Amino acid sequence: MKTLKLFCLLVLAAGAANAQGVKFSADKPAAGSTVKFTYDPKGTNLENLADVKCASYTFFSKTNPKNSKIELVKDGSVYKGEISTPDSVTIVGLAFSVGDQKDEAPAGYVLEFTKGGKVPAEAYLNEAFLYGLAGNYYLGLTLDPEKAVASYKQAFALKPELKKKNLNQYLSLEYKADKDNGTKLINENISALSKLKEPKEEDLSTVIGLYSLLKKKTQADSVKAIVLKKYPTGNYAWNDGMNALYGTKDFAAQTQKAEELITRFKLDQSKKADASKLNAVYGILANSAVKAKDLDKFQLYAGKVTDKMTRASLYNNSFAWPAAEKKENVDLAAQLSKQSLELIEASRNDEMPTYYNSKEDYLKYLDGAYGMYADTYALLLYHQGKFKEALTTQEKAIPMYASVPPDVSTRYITYLIKDGQNDKAYIEAEKLIKDGKATDSLKADFKRLYATLKKEGTYETYIANLEKAALEKERAEWTKKMISIPAPAFSLTNLKGEKISLASLKGKIVILDYWATWCGPCVASFPGMQKAMAKYSANPNVVFLFVNTWQNEDNREKVVTDFIAEKKYNFNVLYDTKNAKDPSKFDVVSAYKVDGIPTKFVIDGDGNIRFKAVGFSGSDDGVVKEIDSMISLLAPKESSK
Repeated sequence: MKTLKLFCLLVLAAGAANAQGVKFSADKPAAGSTVKFTYDPKGTNLENLADVKCASYTFFSKTNPKNSKIELVKDGSVYKGEISTPDSVTIVGLAFSVGDQKDEAPAGYVLEFTKGGKVPAEAYLNEAFLYGLAGNYYLGLTLDPEKAVASYKQAFALKPELKKKNLNQYLSLEYKADKDNGTKLINENISALSKLKEPKEEDLSTVIGLYSLLKKKTQADSVKAIVLKKYPTGNYAWNDGMNALYGTKDFAAQTQKAEELITRFKLDQSKKADASKLNAVYGILANSAVKAKDLDKFQLYAGKVTDKMTRASLYNNSFAWPAAEKKENVDLAAQLSKQSLELIEASRNDEMPTYYNSKEDYLKYLDGAYGMYADTYALLLYHQGKFKEALTTQEKAIPMYASVPPDVSTRYITYLIKDGQNDKAYIEAEKLIKDGKATDSLKADFKRLYATLKKEGTYETYIANLEKAALEKERAEWTKKMISIPAPAFSLTNLKGEKISLASLKGKIVILDYWATWCGPCVASFPGMQKAMAKYSANPNVVFLFVNTWQNEDNREKVVTDFIAEKKYNFNVLYDTKNAKDPSKFDVVSAYKVDGIPTKFVIDGDGNIRFKAVGFSGSDDGVVKEIDSMISLLAPKESSK
């Protein structure tokens, strides 16, 4: 929310664990044991970079992986660390990074754990998940359908009953690894399931999924009709109804569909099994009510959501924060914002949801939510003219953040000034300026404070020294993140139908920004990117390219063209090409190993990637400073040529 560094998303056999830069103290250790390891970045893309960080991802049989920071101790050129594991661990993966740059070891660094001396089937399932779907996101490894298939086969050999539940995922990877063999296996499974005399709902659902893998829509729709007729209130029918509900844009029609869905499934709020389904329905309706500007209906449907955290999120994220930003419906927003805080506090005494790995993780989430929601409430109180209450609330919000976003600190300074605490406001503002996180508005406030407090010397000299220190700090941080990797070549068509190739831009600094219209953080970063472009518009040696990727609409070009025209951006937008063998993938973004957008690359005049920046820094000024820092470190080199 707000100024968090956001991005949009689209994790290995033990033999690979000791490959490249990692060596574990034990091979296939027992679950619950502590394992030491060493990491040597030599030969990796983190070689020669300082301040290497390590995160571990612990995978279990059923729950989500747990992410933990590993303390590294540097010994010469090697880093040392250790992993402590619970008895329920199946595998642990290590991710090494410097800033936004991950160690992109193709096989990753993954260690299998044993139970009773044997690697459990669930460990292989988790490896299949990493190799086949999310390993690039979690660990920076390269997805490998063939390895994922091998892991699935090992899991099924140990526990044959796992195959039925994971059949679609397994066969989709067989199809990716070898289209001909995958097609053959999918057809064989469809044939086998079709011969069942009394197919269950899950059997028919599997057949629909398999036909969909082969893009046989007619056959899939035919089986879908059978499922809906035979199991009108089954799981498939429910999911189909929810998809239809979510996809309905007209609010009145959506409300009618929701009522029909509730009636058809005879949902009863007093039944625990029904409560989560009703919460999902009412959550969709509440969000749609906001878009329809029907605030009475928003309160009605949000109030029907029984899960406290979900309702708190609806009150804050769907209504209170947007209202606070726009300074609209302030009184109602403040009322609901206050309720969101009360709901978070009440949640602390509730039973921990099963999707959290520990009570500690659950409480940490509640702390973070409270901090964000309290920041919203403070801003609304400020808009109401309740300045002291706004300050008191913000002082409760700030300690809840693991890292306080600059805009939260800026609002705190505003409230301090309004309360007459100029000395404290001056100190806090000075910190932000030194950190290079101050907006133009904050600097204007700082200038007034400088005069009010009658500081010695001229303001211009003092602010220049502060900004110089901030720039040096920023440059030092980006210097640590400098890399040198040959940039994959490309030649793509832009909005005007012109071909733009990387080779044609040799000798120039190229800022390459991957984005999509559906990506909120991408869109949020664009005003800052527009400012950065304007700043360098007179410099012929700096080129900005915006590569549209992961955009799957049939009318993609119209969607993109209309978006750029509506926003009045003068970006040079290039269309990433869909992969000929696998249309779900895009060629250039895959070549650059991007796993989340927005992602920016800065390429030097020799065609080498020198910086990679992931996500949105949270403010227009932040985006400009980010671009400034990276370009300034390369500009002297390019100028010397």
